[in-house]
Amino acid sequence: LLNELSDFNNGSTLHHSVFSLEKLLKNIAVSFAMSLDSINSNIEFTSKISLNSDNYTGDKIKFEEVILNLLRNAKDAVMEQSYRMIRLTADRIDDRIVIRCKDNGCGIPEDLQKTIFEPFITHKPGGTGLGLAVSKRIIEAHKGTLSFESKKGPGTTFTVSLPI
Repeated sequence: LLNELSDFNNGSTLHHSVFSLEKLLKNIAVSFAMSLDSINSNIEFTSKISLNSDNYTGDKIKFEEVILNLLRNAKDAVMEQSYRMIRLTADRIDDRIVIRCKDNGCGIPEDLQKTIFEPFITHKPGGTGLGLAVSKRIIEAHKGTLSFESKKGPGTTFTVSLPI
């Protein structure tokens, strides 16, 4: 909890470096897929990462934290489904990089959607309510946006949009 509080407190403080966002996302996707295999989760995970862009300037460690948080949340959301699917995509659209993490989980109930990015509000057993709040702060510090669409049945899609 203390580590998460520290992350929340420092979410908007970035340590910039230049890195390949495409390579980072591909490495995260491979690592996440391997973690799913190791726990025998029967989750169908696919990724399509085609940024075709040069290097990105940002905080590599914090950016990785955001994507892993979204993937872990997606994994938690699909565990009650008989067919479990998570898809990670990244595309360059005009002057933005758009990353989507989609799952076919239970969806976020409409009455809870207004508070999804609020710190300390959680509906997960054992959750701290800081993961999405920290993620939103990190993306906004990169001058981007973090949004979502969720419906009961088809699941949830989180979208990160970053300026190039």
